[in-house]
Amino acid sequence: MAIEPYRHYAASEKQRLLDTVQHIEAVSDFSVRDVLDQLDMAHATYYRWQARAGRARLADTHTPRVRQSVSPTPKERAAVCDFARAHPLMGYKRLTWDMVDRDIAYLRPGQVYQVLQTANLLARRPPLAPDPLRRPAPPDRPDQVWHIDLMYLYIKPRWYYLVDILDGYSRYLVHWKLHLTMHADLVMLTVQEALETLSSRRPGEPQLVHDHGSQFISREWRTFVTLAGADDIKTRVAHPESNGRVERLHRTHREEGLIGEDITNYAKAVAALTRWHGYYNHRRPHSALRYLRPVDYYRGDPAARLAERRQKLQQGLTIRQTYWKDEEKLEAAGG
Repeated sequence: MAIEPYRHYAASEKQRLLDTVQHIEAVSDFSVRDVLDQLDMAHATYYRWQARAGRARLADTHTPRVRQSVSPTPKERAAVCDFARAHPLMGYKRLTWDMVDRDIAYLRPGQVYQVLQTANLLARRPPLAPDPLRRPAPPDRPDQVWHIDLMYLYIKPRWYYLVDILDGYSRYLVHWKLHLTMHADLVMLTVQEALETLSSRRPGEPQLVHDHGSQFISREWRTFVTLAGADDIKTRVAHPESNGRVERLHRTHREEGLIGEDITNYAKAVAALTRWHGYYNHRRPHSALRYLRPVDYYRGDPAARLAERRQKLQQGLTIRQTYWKDEEKLEAAGG
């Protein structure tokens, strides 16, 4: 079961989808957001349908606008398939915008979806872990909120502790360190190094969001936060989803960043994490950022990048129209 891009759904189908999402949430550990991601359904669409269902107005009262689409050329289809085979863990939307940014193919998500579906190359992902059930208002600028958490990483013959500091607005991995212990002084040192990367800060920012680990409830930590001029925010007790952004980052570390990497010793692990850090911040399209990269939101101009994409898509459309017109002329001449 999945949402088909650009398809018009009848009122009965919308209601069945709403009921299915609510049922899965009730009988499983998945949140609504998890289920919607699995269905590839936009969150805004779900909540809009839910509101309309409450007013008994699920049926559309207008004819949906159909986006003009020109079939991809054989060259574009081959490029999409080759790129998908080279990136088997990427969903079709992330593939779409990464190909646009890399000047590989200027297509829209629905077109890429159809190409991959025909070639049986749609990514198959494992079930997602639970996402935050409740969240405060999201940050609206970089360095307003930082999420901090530790991840256990086994490197023979012992465990190490990865400290990640993630910007809540841009999903940019501001700083990280791999430590031999999880003592508070090493966590504070990591945060201090991250703060030193900022040229300026607003009073009380960044807000440091973290769990109730022993590193964050000590007197030394409270003193450090006060002297640093930051704001200390603890998540709900026994509720790791409250720090969901960095928890999701850790899952991405395991599912993408460290897959196939040799981390048999500390030096190799640091080298692998350094490579992944650069790719994650500067190359990897992020679904929560309209498939832009974290660096585009953290220190870039996302509006300009989106405008550039629209221009490329228009360019691709023009090229395809010319291609198919030329094909028609050749066919007519041959006939």
